[in-house]
Amino acid sequence: MTRRRAAAAVGLVLAVLLLGACTTVRGLIDTEEALTDAGYTDVEMGFNSAEGFNQIEVTLRPGSTLGGADAAEEVAEVVWKTFPLGFDVLVIVLRGSLDFYAGAYRYTYSEMAELFGPRPAGFDDKELSDDVVRAGLGVVIVLAVGGLLFTAAVVLAIVFGVRASRRRKSLTPPPWPPVPRSYPGG
Repeated sequence: MTRRRAAAAVGLVLAVLLLGACTTVRGLIDTEEALTDAGYTDVEMGFNSAEGFNQIEVTLRPGSTLGGADAAEEVAEVVWKTFPLGFDVLVIVLRGSLDFYAGAYRYTYSEMAELFGPRPAGFDDKELSDDVVRAGLGVVIVLAVGGLLFTAAVVLAIVFGVRASRRRKSLTPPPWPPVPRSYPGG
């Protein structure tokens, strides 16, 4: 019964971890798909969340004749309307043909709010850094629980191994034929 409880506890922790990181991962995937649907290729997304400052980084290649500031503004609008967590800065790196650097653009939250208006409802309710911290805590919990379960399994294996070894020694039959302790007349 304890194995079932331990497995259930590990499963619960893993579910919490996956649900905690789900918003960030899902947001990155959805935004990348929206950019691909808008005609961009080689889309790579990432984020940097340090000391409460949240930055989204997008590197891509324009698929159409749009280039420079026009393409960057279009990318910023897609991110603004698709990525479901609050962030402070968006950095866009445009690649040209043959991976040549075509330009980098930086938009702050206030610049995007002025350009594109309010974000969809609920998008700024949670910050990117909060979601990342929650996912990190989930990883720590999973590792701690896994470490405790592993240690418990090793201790139980040692205890049961020693008991089994002692039991085998006590059940070992004496050598045959039995050697008499004393000989009559001897």
